Amino acid sequence: MSFVDHRHERDIAAELGDPAPYDPAWLNGQGRTLAVDGTVVAQLYGAAWEGCADCREDSLEQLCRNPGQVAALALWACTRVMDTFNDLPREMLERGDPALRRLTRAYSNSTFRHGFEARELPDLHKVCLELDLRTLQAAAERALQFLLADPADSVLFGSLTGAYTPSDEDDTQEHYALTRQVIGPDEVAITLTLPHGD
Repeated sequence: MSFVDHRHERDIAAELGDPAPYDPAWLNGQGRTLAVDGTVVAQLYGAAWEGCADCREDSLEQLCRNPGQVAALALWACTRVMDTFNDLPREMLERGDPALRRLTRAYSNSTFRHGFEARELPDLHKVCLELDLRTLQAAAERALQFLLADPADSVLFGSLTGAYTPSDEDDTQEHYALTRQVIGPDEVAITLTLPHGD
């Protein structure tokens, strides 16, 4: 079967409630500046979502030919996690694939500099330009896992799933104390602390 037979076109905007990667309005047009082909990003997501391993591999290879597209995928993953949890989990910032950790920290630092609602693709693109093809592929694969994951997945999202999932026994929500500390130009520490009972 050829890749052309499996386009894996999905209405991502409807699924996610956000502009899709192939929408010119996505990232406020930043992708056009970096020659990001949003359709390639969308095809990778669609192939992975539909479980087509061959197309997923082909799409991943095609996506990673352009560092801007890997940056776009990583930014999409970080944005989705941030919009879901209002934070980034330690699993993205400190564990797992080293290249995605760098991209996640660049995203986190970018939100400090430009504001929480900012979606600054060039900040992540700068990191991707320093990575080789193999490292870009590993980062893209890990970003894809975060995009596809169930928000209740404690392996990927760690303790943040507790903040996301309401208790069935109590309609009150836990309030977390959130602290952020910028350690260096590409590193930030985020800590969530549960309040002590009275």
